[in-house]
Amino acid sequence: MRYISTTIAIMLAMIYLTGCQQKPSGQATSEHQPSTPTKTQYLTIGTGGVTGVYFPVGGAIAKLINSANTGINITVESTGGSVFNAISMGNGQLDLGMTQSDVAYQAYHGEGEFEGKAIESLRVLFSLHPEPMHLIARRDANITRVTDLAGKKVNLGNPGSGTLNFANAILAAYGMSEDDLGKAEFLKASEAPDFLRDGRIDAFFYPAGVGNAAVQDICTTTDVVLIPIMDDAAETLIRENPYYAKSVIPPGIYNSVDEPVPTVGVKALFSTTTRISEETAYTIVKTVLDNFEAFKAAHGALASLEPANLLEAIPIDLHPGSERAFKEAGLIGEKQSTPAEDSTATPE
Repeated sequence: MRYISTTIAIMLAMIYLTGCQQKPSGQATSEHQPSTPTKTQYLTIGTGGVTGVYFPVGGAIAKLINSANTGINITVESTGGSVFNAISMGNGQLDLGMTQSDVAYQAYHGEGEFEGKAIESLRVLFSLHPEPMHLIARRDANITRVTDLAGKKVNLGNPGSGTLNFANAILAAYGMSEDDLGKAEFLKASEAPDFLRDGRIDAFFYPAGVGNAAVQDICTTTDVVLIPIMDDAAETLIRENPYYAKSVIPPGIYNSVDEPVPTVGVKALFSTTTRISEETAYTIVKTVLDNFEAFKAAHGALASLEPANLLEAIPIDLHPGSERAFKEAGLIGEKQSTPAEDSTATPE
């Protein structure tokens, strides 16, 4: 009996000592211990077609965040483009997305494609590269200005893309619509060059970073011209819409383009919604700023960016977490509640 009592006493003492070594539930282990993520947060980013710029740029951002051990893991999806991404962020199917500045503005304000369907929760994390509109035509199609597209076979962009949205806005600025074309095509950006090369279309619209591979290819393999989009109609389009800006496609980038080609441009934006927490948005933006050289080196479209460029031409509100990260980096003053006021800054 004494043996049993002694054994019980020893067991009770061990239980007591073990209990003393454990922290009460919910108590921090140490105020000086770094807060390592205990649970991974999985997010999805919508980009664009696999041959465009959005897909690899989105992939570069995801790779940077995923490798930083922040507790955030981003998966990249190839999608129909800006309009699809904005809608999908609005309904919760996507957490993050690449959007053109015009699409972001219209989605937030319920205009154009989004009339009566405003996505007021849409926010911007940061701005990316400028996207001048490339209007590319076969030389033998005798197209020298936008109005020459009347009666021609023209690709405007696939449904759900920012390309289609932008192309229709340009046509409207010149008093035209799809009905004025000989035939309107709605192809993906990856399909349009082959259609032009084969003579199945006469021209196509493509807003893209200067030096885009698909544009490089068609300019090298086919006798084409880049059509300028800068006259009174284009000036009016820019003046009336804060998300468009004057832009220039410089000479020497594409084969046979020997002079600057003035055009209208937008900015690519990395966007999200208020559904994403301030801490998550802050972590994403801070990680990019802290690893900016690696970010620039990830894709050619990002190579010329500087940190201040991430605040250019943003036509809607920054996410609060993004604003916090930029303030900490000294890129936004404490009294500023919004990013760059000049949303019509000319892309570089």
